[in-house]
Amino acid sequence: MASLSLKHIYKVYDNGANGVKAVNDFCMEIEDKEFIVFVGPSGCGKSTTLRMIAGLEEITAGELMIGDEVVNDVEPKERNIAMVFQNYALYPHMTVRENMAFALELSKKFTKEEINDRVNEAARILDIEQFLDRKPRALSGGQRQRVSLGRAIVRDPKVFLLDEPLSNLDAKLRAQMRTEISKLHNKLQTTFIYVTHDQVEAMTMGTRIVVMKLGVVQQIDTPKNLYKYPANKFVAGFIGTPQMNFFDATLKKTEGGKVEVTFANNRKILLDEDVVAKTDGKYLDGNTTVTLGVRPEDVHWDEKFVSEHKETAFTCRTSLIEALGSETIVYCELDEENDAIGDSSTRLTLKVDPKAEIDKNQDITVAIDPQCIHLFDNETEMTIMPRIPQYNLVKAKVKSGKVDLLGADIALPSAIDLPDGDYILNIPSDAFIFKGFETPLTSVEESHKLCSVEPVGEKYANKALKNLVKTYPCEQFEQYELQFNKAFDAEIESVEDIGKTRLLRLKVNKNKLFAIGNGVDNVKTLSVAVDWKKVTFTGEEKVTEAFALTNTLSARVVKEQTGKKKYNFALEVAGAEIYLTDYIATKIFNALGRKAFETELTVDFGIYDVMTADSGIEGVVEKILDYGTEKIAVVKAGEAQVNVYLGNSGVKQGDNVKLALNLPRLGVVETLRGIRII
Repeated sequence: MASLSLKHIYKVYDNGANGVKAVNDFCMEIEDKEFIVFVGPSGCGKSTTLRMIAGLEEITAGELMIGDEVVNDVEPKERNIAMVFQNYALYPHMTVRENMAFALELSKKFTKEEINDRVNEAARILDIEQFLDRKPRALSGGQRQRVSLGRAIVRDPKVFLLDEPLSNLDAKLRAQMRTEISKLHNKLQTTFIYVTHDQVEAMTMGTRIVVMKLGVVQQIDTPKNLYKYPANKFVAGFIGTPQMNFFDATLKKTEGGKVEVTFANNRKILLDEDVVAKTDGKYLDGNTTVTLGVRPEDVHWDEKFVSEHKETAFTCRTSLIEALGSETIVYCELDEENDAIGDSSTRLTLKVDPKAEIDKNQDITVAIDPQCIHLFDNETEMTIMPRIPQYNLVKAKVKSGKVDLLGADIALPSAIDLPDGDYILNIPSDAFIFKGFETPLTSVEESHKLCSVEPVGEKYANKALKNLVKTYPCEQFEQYELQFNKAFDAEIESVEDIGKTRLLRLKVNKNKLFAIGNGVDNVKTLSVAVDWKKVTFTGEEKVTEAFALTNTLSARVVKEQTGKKKYNFALEVAGAEIYLTDYIATKIFNALGRKAFETELTVDFGIYDVMTADSGIEGVVEKILDYGTEKIAVVKAGEAQVNVYLGNSGVKQGDNVKLALNLPRLGVVETLRGIRII
């Protein structure tokens, strides 16, 4: 049994600037015994990803681990996985028994008795004992698929990979085999990764689902969360049958805590403000067009529901009725003059009780369940009702270096120099610090093994690197604590645990804020400080952007010869050559091979993962920004600018400094193709 880790996995065909990225930056942690389903339309990269896990496709870049072992370069037969193919891939001249035993016989690790026992046990589990002496041509499609599964079971693999195994079966048999594969997973208690384009299979079988489109992961979540909280319009439309209804709409705040939604031929409904509490206020101006999504099962026509939800009720005319036995699908036109056959922006689909007496061309009144609507940005198609809001928009007034924020008069740090006036503050939900729940700015990670740098022999001294700097392990970077500078008190209105994130809804003088409060527990009120670096101020004449917390520098791999076929490797960054850790060197050469020395790279690192030191990248302090509890130096290093958190350092403006990088926290990207290596 094994877990899997996929870190920045890419598959690029026709390597080069215009190479086709069949799989683009796939990252996922798969726990032992999970049933993971990859789903998406044809050509989305799901089978390619599965084949890379199997070892049947070479990984262009990234790291694949099965258990504790990196298997990028491990042969498929050595990965201890089993794959079930779409076309069964049975040997036609062999019996069922011979097909199932073939891989075990090839391995030469088992006796005939052991092989026979394994085959008989797998046949018993799959109920194909009576077919063991038949050949595949004498079996039905479902029986062949069981044999294919049996051939995988006998190997007792760490991971089962299944590539659209049911696509060749008829609907009834497909439903039956879905159930049998789920039961098999429960019985074997091992990891299953299953590829399908059928979202019904995905929803009924997977513990988690990966939705893909054009090689990019759109969302990874449980079936329930994918259905209730789609991350974007594509996921919302792909999951659910019939497809979600989509309409262009505008949202406008009204008096009395309501939001008016105008859509589809000027129809209007009202929502409580709480329904769109997590929606950015910029969408509620009545002019910005968004996409309104509502599932067919969330549009109701029964009189009781309509009478209880008059604010979301409207009339429409039926155009087509599909009676499916267990349910009835009703198609309505919200524009009676529209006779388009294809997709229509004014067509509404309902899923109703099969006993419903609805006729074609009948005027009916329906109501939308207000708790089940979805809203998406028209351009990005991302949801504007996120489970975890990224930021809060707050109106505030700045005067004489102070900001009147939510009724609190707060002195701004000198780094934020604004003229007096009215502003809108964009405060990220992770920009709040809570008294008594402060956390370190950086966390100590297990240091990568530092390269054991070999001394350069006299014969090769002229080939030694000239601008070498010392490599510092992670532990040498000081772990400064966040300093608390109170801004206001807040009451906790609600707490929502979403995965590993705790979302707080705060009430401050009748105003509502969303904040990330990991670690906050068993309290009703909080003293709150604001991390001003993360806040954007937008005024009539000036916009002060949030401070850049990530640095990026160009880099390339260089080497020095220390002996016969012996080398030290380093990254040349801003004129300095920094010895690599074994980990980084291995990742770069795995991704780029010998091309590493001619490939332009970009390295990125946070402001807390660079420090002044006695050796490192040379630079000059251009200015020091004072954020009250933190000071940050802006350092000119060659043609680049590096932002450095100073902590307790006594560095001053104009000083010449040397900068050391926290290599275990370094990110590396292949610049030309935009492939993240680390």
